[in-house]
Amino acid sequence: MNLLVNNEARQFSGNNLSELVESLNLVNTNGIALAINEKVVPKNEWGGFQLNDNDKILIIKATQGG
Repeated sequence: MNLLVNNEARQFSGNNLSELVESLNLVNTNGIALAINEKVVPKNEWGGFQLNDNDKILIIKATQGG
């Protein structure tokens, strides 16, 4: 399926959000939030959240600063 991840077109052969996170090599998911089509998906729902062709995924990473 075709996905738009952080405004970058990607091909993805998996089904759910957890598989996408794994395919993107996001090993440490602490401080990461995912929004699908502008709706945040809680981390405990990633495994059951089914992706669809042309979904828009936004990966937000928390950073420290001051």
